[in-house]
Amino acid sequence: MNDVPEVVRAFSPHIVITDTGTPFELKVEEKGDELDFYIEDGDTEAYFNINKDEFEAKDTEDYKRKAKAWVKQQLYIYCNRLTGTDLPYGCLTGVRPTAVYYRSIGSYSNIKAHLINDYFVDEKRASLIEKVVETQNGYVKKDPRRADIYVNIPVCPSRCSYCSFISAEYPRVKKLIPQYVEAVVAELKKIKRTMVVKGYYPGAVYIGGGTPTSLDAESLDRITAELNFGVEYTVEGGRPDTMTKEKLKILKDNGVTRVSVNPQTFHDETLLKIGRRHTVSDFYDAYSIAKSYGFQINIDLIAGLPGETPADFEWSLVRAYELRPENLTVHSLSLKRGSALKDNYNRVMDGTVKKMCDFAIDTLLSVGYLPYYMYRQKNIADGLENVGYTLPGYVNRYNVDYMEETTTVLSAGAGAVTKYVFPEEGRIERTANAKGIEEYIRRAFAEDEGK
Repeated sequence: MNDVPEVVRAFSPHIVITDTGTPFELKVEEKGDELDFYIEDGDTEAYFNINKDEFEAKDTEDYKRKAKAWVKQQLYIYCNRLTGTDLPYGCLTGVRPTAVYYRSIGSYSNIKAHLINDYFVDEKRASLIEKVVETQNGYVKKDPRRADIYVNIPVCPSRCSYCSFISAEYPRVKKLIPQYVEAVVAELKKIKRTMVVKGYYPGAVYIGGGTPTSLDAESLDRITAELNFGVEYTVEGGRPDTMTKEKLKILKDNGVTRVSVNPQTFHDETLLKIGRRHTVSDFYDAYSIAKSYGFQINIDLIAGLPGETPADFEWSLVRAYELRPENLTVHSLSLKRGSALKDNYNRVMDGTVKKMCDFAIDTLLSVGYLPYYMYRQKNIADGLENVGYTLPGYVNRYNVDYMEETTTVLSAGAGAVTKYVFPEEGRIERTANAKGIEEYIRRAFAEDEGK
């Protein structure tokens, strides 16, 4: 029952959610061969019942999964009738919509129909999930000997109003950067030793954040030089105002193959409103430089930024795909605790962002892009999704590995999470570094002193 209330939260603000939780009391009871589900809403109680045999469960885990799905179905139907609102993903909760699709292979002849009929996913989203899985064909491989490497640089030139990441503004931590780089480089050397000991071979490399290109050229050189394995190698430039010819040359020389240059919108007034200290013109300049070095490029856009209409978003999307970047990612705005925007901007659930994302799906497919990975977040506008699109032949393997949890990821830096994947056992182990830069540095140097 841990994530069952997420179905109710997905209907917010149509159903009021407070700091103490949902307005409903949810209870499940097993009585012999029967499973009972109760929804108590003040003085009203709804009751649902099913015989366990109807689940046709193969084993205990299969029973738990199917019982949970049934409970979510009944809860979704209840909330749907109460609010008169249909959600694009129906009663699907969790980060990875593709997980249900993969789990259903071999059990259903028409998985898209299964998503629509049993999970109440709308047809466009069911098709989107199906297309993502089709694009991932050949990339989802569970190899226990393969390991990706991730480095977290939680530093940005300024803080965007929608951001909830634990990321520091560069001027505030500038004096800590030399020590942070030392600590990260030391951790990367340990990771490389671990790879030798455990028999891993390098898969993909990804440096994210934050904005890694916030670092000075020398620091960026020291970190990226440690990871030149001759494999897919991504660095999130992110903010165009941090990307210089000097830094991009360093990335190229150190084996980086892909960079993100993220405008988020092609409207200067919106950029100013959300706290990004660059212009659309700055983006075009950074994109041009990155292209001149031969990088594969990803562009990020956000649907639902404050004050933007569907027409505004459509303008940005057209400007983005006209450049023909190898990858183009469309994020639906998600407002989380910790973001400045959350305090004065309510979650959008009026269909506006859905119009934007529907346009993105239809348009990008029509001009040759394929959806290759997707994920969802809590408090996401119109209950939607984030989707990465690719031109044929340019799938970013790291994004697929990470989202589908098929590959071990060895991680360095503050807030980084290492994820050991044991495909044969169906098991994942996670270990996390200290989140704050200062604490990460303190622990790194304390560990060295203890040797």
